[in-house]
This record gives sequence, structure tokens and C-alpha cells, in this order.
Amino acid sequence: MSDNFFQRIKKEYHHITNKQWILKDVGRHWDETTDYDDINEKTYSYFRRFVDGYNLCTIPDKSYLLDICSRTGNGSIYFYQKNKVRKVVCADVTEKMQKICSDNLTNYQIDFETKLFSNFPLSIPDNEFDAIISFETLEHIYPPKTFIQELSRVLKPGGELLLTCPNVLWEPIHWLAAIFNIHHSEGPHRFRTRKNILKMLESASLKMEKEKTTILIPGGPKFLIKFGEWFEKKFEKTLMPYLGLRRIFICRKY
Repeated sequence: MSDNFFQRIKKEYHHITNKQWILKDVGRHWDETTDYDDINEKTYSYFRRFVDGYNLCTIPDKSYLLDICSRTGNGSIYFYQKNKVRKVVCADVTEKMQKICSDNLTNYQIDFETKLFSNFPLSIPDNEFDAIISFETLEHIYPPKTFIQELSRVLKPGGELLLTCPNVLWEPIHWLAAIFNIHHSEGPHRFRTRKNILKMLESASLKMEKEKTTILIPGGPKFLIKFGEWFEKKFEKTLMPYLGLRRIFICRKY
């Protein structure tokens, strides 16, 4: 086995055992992640976060959005194409991704602003946004409760939060995918339980209105993906909440 293999084991072990980290650590990880869009272009489950999130949400057309930890801006672009964006603030902890995001959104002539941050509170006024989209971000932020409270603070009363995050059951699979170089590493992270997420939302005055768990087969041959889609529909209310890869929460600030 190559030295790179053992280096990946060492790195993932650090992520597994590290219970606390800072936002600059997360930013450094994504700055060092090469070909982010090229990797995810080949990953079936990646764009499903935007498609499934959009299908479940009730964000009004032409909203003023915060895309928190927007990375390369694909979520903002997707929601712009669906007429949900009047203006969007793409905030993130990674300078590299902010540059790519800016270039990508400029190509679509979207009214946007990028905002790099490395601590809380965010330099954003209270009650600023009509809606917030947060894709696969909660697990990367420590402390997560502070993050959720900040999202609530900058969201207008009655505003909607679309939050997606992985099912805690899938964390070992993500570790193995990174070790065997099947997919990029998640970097500093800790998947959160559904119970813990709901508790944090409630404490931040965010009422969960809808919830869905999606993705059984994250990638592979078409026949396998088709089976996964069939399974999702057949067992949406029974097995998918336990077995699915991604949890989607639609929340409203009260």
C-alpha cells in the first residue's frame, strides 16, 4: 500500500477523534480540496441536495437569500434558475471556494455578494434575510448550536431555513470513502443526530415544518441508482428515515 493510503488513514483518524475545531480549520480543508466540482459532477447524490431541498421548500420567488458555506455556489445557481433569488449573500470559511463561487455566479449575472468569515457572530444585521439555504454545513461547524442560533438571528421573522445534513449512520462510510480515495475527505466534521438537530432548532426559535430523508444509493451504475430511487419512494415513511443518507429540514422562524 502506498504512503498516501496511510496518510489518508492518519488524516481521517484525526477527524474521527477530534471533537472540537475552529472555522479556520474547516476553511483550510476546503482550500486544500482540489477539483471540488469535478469530483461532485460524477457523484449522483451531490446535486440531489439542491433538487430535493427545492422540491420540499416553500421559499418565495425573488427572495433575498443567505447561502451559508456556499462553497462553489452551485446551490445559489440552482435556486436562481428556479426563480428563488432576487439577491444572494454567499458566505463561507474558505477563500478559495469564495473565489470560485464569485466566478461561477458572475457567469450567470446573479446579484450576489460574497462574505468570508472565520468566527461568530457573523457580520450581518439581525433579521436580514427572507430565507437561508444551508447544504451539508452543520456537521462542519463547531459549536453547532452557535451556528444554528446565528442563522436564526439573521433570518427575518417568518423566514424559512432549508437545512440539509448527512444521517449520522453514514459517517463511517464517508470515512472509508476518503481513506480509499473514492471521494474527497469531509475534513473537520461530526455528523449530528436527528434528536440533537431538532433540539438545537427549537432552542433557536426555529420551528421544523417539514422533514424528509433521501438517498439510499449515492452513486454507481444506473440500474443501482434506479433501484435506490424505487426504494426511496416505496419506503419513504418507514425505512428511509433510518437508512437514508441525507436529512432535509424545512424550518420557520417564529
